[in-house]
Amino acid sequence: MPHEFKIGRDKTRRLVDPELVAQIDRDFAQELMCSQITFHYGAKKLGYDEDMAMLAASGFGWGMQCGERCGAVTGALMSLGLKFGYRDFSEFSNYEVLKEKQAEFDRRFKEQFGSLTCAGILKANYADPDQRKTIYDEQRYRGCSVLTAYACRLLDELMDDGE
Repeated sequence: MPHEFKIGRDKTRRLVDPELVAQIDRDFAQELMCSQITFHYGAKKLGYDEDMAMLAASGFGWGMQCGERCGAVTGALMSLGLKFGYRDFSEFSNYEVLKEKQAEFDRRFKEQFGSLTCAGILKANYADPDQRKTIYDEQRYRGCSVLTAYACRLLDELMDDGE
């Protein structure tokens, strides 16, 4: 019997919309990645092409398949880039706002989950076959729907902040 493994704290679940968590559970059941779900959420909120967002974020799940930055984090950071990023020097002043928004996202996410990396959150690295087996055997990914919903909540707050 696998030991009980929880992502985050119980209070995190109270901070997120239960309907969004249920939708994310359905998305995960369809093999979507946390990065896709979060980036799609941000792109849709901003009126960008949702299909392109799904494609662009599809390689970022499981910490870019190597346990690094959590896919929900990378999806959120890409979303913040859509809102606060820049395309060329004439928009470079946006970069300061983007850096502030990203730092705030990182701080709050890490405060909630203890890490920004998939390996740190799951206490195992998806890139290692034995550790990947542990992740699946112990269903460590089960809390990722709440984690992803929390990333979406932070996006709502940071994208609407002062706008």
